[in-house]
Amino acid sequence: MTATARPAGPPHPAAEGDPLAGGADVWLLAEEDVPRFAAATGGLGLLTEEERARHDRLLFPAARARFLGARLLSRQVLSQYADVPPAQWRFEKGKFGRPTVQGADWGLDFNLTHTNGLIAAIVVRGRTAGVDAETTPARPEALRFAPKVFTPLEQEILRRDREDQQGHAFADSWVAKEAYTKATGMGMARGFDAFSVHRLRGGGLAVVDDEIPEPERPLWQIQVLQVWDRFALGIAIRASEDDTGPIPVRLRSAMAELLPRPAGDGAR
Repeated sequence: MTATARPAGPPHPAAEGDPLAGGADVWLLAEEDVPRFAAATGGLGLLTEEERARHDRLLFPAARARFLGARLLSRQVLSQYADVPPAQWRFEKGKFGRPTVQGADWGLDFNLTHTNGLIAAIVVRGRTAGVDAETTPARPEALRFAPKVFTPLEQEILRRDREDQQGHAFADSWVAKEAYTKATGMGMARGFDAFSVHRLRGGGLAVVDDEIPEPERPLWQIQVLQVWDRFALGIAIRASEDDTGPIPVRLRSAMAELLPRPAGDGAR
């Protein structure tokens, strides 16, 4: 393995001027744009030896593209919030496989998701977040898995949705639940039928999980966004104790905002 290069610098930037002080950023990259994104940002050269080996072991071109796109996106995105070159970021996995930043404590937390056609990364500071994406509406055969991933009440609500809306409802519930388990660090190790995600009267979502200590429950924020009319994007954020309201979520374009500007293409 490549020796770990630990990012240097102060542990936290001042809140003033910090783009993550008051919200979360979700960066989007279309799978079809990965070759151009890779060519412009360093490609496989930015990955560690271990990551390149994992990339090369993948059998299908689409899987290799998503793997490469996710790792390049995470590096480019994190470098927007800390004075660390993209090639120097190193990562480690938690008990259940969730990647975290290795090295200096920048207070950053990030999470990745990729599905057929979309790669997304969420970044927060001083908070914890998870993200998941799936094509919507879900295929009809996916609905057969509802008894394995939804609580009995969630299944009943799904059955009572209009038939033409069940595919969207299934995808929304799935990405919300997976984003939450990724934010907790457990991912698929946590049974999806062990907790519920429900719509609130005002249109938002709330997680009902007996394993969350009662004082912590108001800190959780769950939402599902529609992306490019084809994807349901689930976002889960555990706010800090200092937050006093909902955490704004900004959707950002990797291709439009992260690629190097051509020479002479200065701001007008």
